[in-house]
Amino acid sequence: MIKNYKVEIRNCPDWRAYSAATLGVSIESPNWKEEKFAAILDFAAKRFKLIRIDVTDALYRHNFMAAGVPEGEAFVGAAALGTLWLAKHQDIIDKCRVETQIVRWSEWLSHPDYERVIKLFKIAYENNPIFRKAVERDAMRFYLRQENKNIQTGWPHSVDFLIEEAAVISLQARELSSVRLYPGDELECLRLIRSGCVDTVPRWLCKETFAKVRFRLSKNEHSSSPRNPDLRLVINQ
Repeated sequence: MIKNYKVEIRNCPDWRAYSAATLGVSIESPNWKEEKFAAILDFAAKRFKLIRIDVTDALYRHNFMAAGVPEGEAFVGAAALGTLWLAKHQDIIDKCRVETQIVRWSEWLSHPDYERVIKLFKIAYENNPIFRKAVERDAMRFYLRQENKNIQTGWPHSVDFLIEEAAVISLQARELSSVRLYPGDELECLRLIRSGCVDTVPRWLCKETFAKVRFRLSKNEHSSSPRNPDLRLVINQ
């Protein structure tokens, strides 16, 4: 049965000041599939002039590598997930009445400034104990939700996942000042960067704001997104 969802934003009073929105699509999360994706896109189309759809497919290669898949195969597998997600949702995107930009994660990995920027985040992780603890707390939250809790196998890939995500999202914010719409809580390490507390990394996240999306059913039935719906980061599948 098709469900009609309504979207609402709470605790982000400044989101209306932006003319663009970024949808950080977690391709395996149910909150970014079918009716829920359509609801977020429709909400954004009514309020913003430009929507950037950030498909985080290549980022998932860290999950595959945590499960023992070689890096090259992991990259291919992650890209295949992104291709499948786009194939299932392209019709919804094509019907959007405002300009949309689809950007896949691998495009950011080939960005001319990517290597320089991620190096700064790696240095911050090594030398800034506040940032390092935030990254590790984010990783631990994901780890605790996994059935196979082999932390020794997955931990390095989890840290790499988070550092890469921070670097790429910072580049995204530099290139487009926008509201980042996301059906879940923001990572602690990203909140720390956005607040300007990590002074050795670029402060481009200050150019955007994070807005947590909540869903409710249109027929007076309320369905909030789970407290931690994003299972992108897997310590060991």
